[in-house]
Amino acid sequence: MRASTAIAVSASLASLLLGLAGCAAPEPPASPTSTASSTPTPGPAASDPLDCDALVPADLVAATLEGADGMPVEPVAAVEDHRAFDAVLLEGAGGLPCSWRVGDGMPEYNAPSDWAYLRVDVLPGAASQWVPVALGDAPSDETREIAGIEASVAVGDPGWAISAPVGDAWVVVSLSAAAHTSTGDRFAGLQVDMMDRLAAVAEAAFTALQQATPDQLDWPALELRQTDAVCNGGLDEQGVVAAMQLPAGTTVEYTMSDPAATAPEYFTSAVAAAARAFTCEAWASDGTWLRITAARGLSPLFGRFGEPDADLALSQLELADTPPDTSALVSGTGRASTVLLSLGGTLYRIEGEHAPDVAQAIVAQTY
Repeated sequence: MRASTAIAVSASLASLLLGLAGCAAPEPPASPTSTASSTPTPGPAASDPLDCDALVPADLVAATLEGADGMPVEPVAAVEDHRAFDAVLLEGAGGLPCSWRVGDGMPEYNAPSDWAYLRVDVLPGAASQWVPVALGDAPSDETREIAGIEASVAVGDPGWAISAPVGDAWVVVSLSAAAHTSTGDRFAGLQVDMMDRLAAVAEAAFTALQQATPDQLDWPALELRQTDAVCNGGLDEQGVVAAMQLPAGTTVEYTMSDPAATAPEYFTSAVAAAARAFTCEAWASDGTWLRITAARGLSPLFGRFGEPDADLALSQLELADTPPDTSALVSGTGRASTVLLSLGGTLYRIEGEHAPDVAQAIVAQTY
């Protein structure tokens, strides 16, 4: 989400070798005739956790995102709106989400636009859970050696992706672009070269991670859920289903799913498990559905949704009778509605019809 500190995000699909810089050489002494002194600006300490700039240098980010027109670009730290929640989960779990964008920020996916996003996501401690990157409904069987590691690679909609276990971490490097499979994106005519560009980004990131010290890989994590995953309290079925405003006689199946209970099929499910998030889903007999993802302890990261480009997609949602620490944002309408809610230390994502009403019901059932 942030080029220097994460956002988060983002699995996202969101390019030169980077070696970690050693200790900076001391400044030469001032000449005898100098009448002014200057204090050099200190860089990050060797023991500080790596940031996004340490994984992928700015000039490599720019070179990767340069379009077919050859015009220089100035990438900005930004995350695709639909990846913002997963980026927050990754950061809360002690991972590093990095994302940069060029072009216009997040219009409709296939509307005329030239946006593209480059992402590098690092989930520590998950190398043993690693699976190849998904290509459609199945894992990709394409591989490529990068920085001495056999990485999984794939090209599809919306772009290019590389995934590999690096040290003890699961790392995903991705590049997505507007209209990639329809009217043509900013990389039209360069498709053959784009995986090479992304591989250069992956090589830089993999090398930085392989050469890092344990302290440099120790990103801060929040205090996560220690209790069982249960759809009760604010997530109690009665209030949630009532808020869905279903026709009389409609039957509903309300279930809980904990991603930590099974081996992950995707990077995003591994991130959700690491963040101790769980879901409560309602499936109605008339076809209506609702999904609530709850991440206990992640409310301190709610401010990430005010950063680019999530800020373009989300607007304030006013809820009644809320405690002072409550915040809510909404995007979309109807079945495409999504509400992000911070309440009592828990971060919720509510997806589906009547999501704002369900958010109000969660508040009412919590207090």
